[in-house]
Amino acid sequence: MDVTDSRLAPAPASRQVPAVPWGILDIVLAIIVAGLAVLVLNLVALGLSLVMGVSLEQNGSALAIFLAVQDLIVVGAALLFSTARYRVGFDRLGLRPFSVPAGCAMVVALLMASYAVRALYAVVAMAFGVQISPQAVLSQLDVRGAGFIFTFIAAAVIAPIAEETFFRGFMYGGLRKRIGVVGAMLVSTIFFTALHLSADLFVPIFFLGLFLAWLYEYTGSLFPGMLLHAANNAISLILLYVAQSSGLFPH
Repeated sequence: MDVTDSRLAPAPASRQVPAVPWGILDIVLAIIVAGLAVLVLNLVALGLSLVMGVSLEQNGSALAIFLAVQDLIVVGAALLFSTARYRVGFDRLGLRPFSVPAGCAMVVALLMASYAVRALYAVVAMAFGVQISPQAVLSQLDVRGAGFIFTFIAAAVIAPIAEETFFRGFMYGGLRKRIGVVGAMLVSTIFFTALHLSADLFVPIFFLGLFLAWLYEYTGSLFPGMLLHAANNAISLILLYVAQSSGLFPH
């Protein structure tokens, strides 16, 4: 490979999203590999459930661990077809310094915007008589006692790191030079939204994905997006705990 290839030119120390050597084929292969690995994981989980007589839905802590392993598989596939395949640094995935004041200010602003979108979406849905159901997986997670630790680590630590690495650093980064910034934002956000398997919350999750992609484009770093993603998930867990404790949302 020609080391002078412009795609491999060192990324400037700025807010610019770094140029990457991987492309659409690598993204497709990563999705296939991750999908097959997750399928195997589900089969293993099903086998264990049959042997032990307890399904994941009945064990919130086990479900949190399962989701964490699933996220690690996804990020592993991204690393396999990016930094490992092309022998480049993690900075090409967006794991690079950023302007802390500007980045944190945008995290706060976009977090507020995300919840504003959710509130507006809920109001419009209620006006049309549409009942919005929370993500099915939320009702199965354990947010009480020691189980909350597993849930918090899986949802507010591992998931933001893994999903930002895959959808923004790997997928958005790989699509950006091939189909443009807007196209890459839309495609990566559609995949991100589909991963969450929630038809009722498609719109707010889609907007969150757009905010995360724009934040990466604005800062040139994944770390602000990880902070925004982690804050969003942590708030959701707190609200779930409050809802379950008050009896509004039974466990």
